Amino acid sequence: MVDTPRVAVLSGFGINCETETIAVFEMAGAKADRVHVNRLVNGEMSLDDYQIMAVPGGFSFGDHLGSGRLMGNRLRFGLREQVRAFVKAGKPVIGICNGFQVLVKMGLLPGIPNTNRFPRPK
Repeated sequence: MVDTPRVAVLSGFGINCETETIAVFEMAGAKADRVHVNRLVNGEMSLDDYQIMAVPGGFSFGDHLGSGRLMGNRLRFGLREQVRAFVKAGKPVIGICNGFQVLVKMGLLPGIPNTNRFPRPK
């Protein structure tokens, strides 16, 4: 049991609402860290250290269809195993605004034909 959940609030690739997202998680009693995606890809940090993953938005790459594609691909191809283990462990993932588009583009959400590349938690 985790007393104070740690939240990885992802940043980079046009996201600009990570500060607000961190503040909300901390107001709810969590410890939230701004985690640049490249630090996860490069092995400087690991999702294993967190109980929640949040992908904030803020009109990353503009407010248009497909704006989360770059970050979605970065997560899907650069962090496939870390994200797969995170989801398989049943840890919560939230996508806010364009962060939700990121989750769709990376294939995390079930029910999307030909993009669901991650197992559903049991």
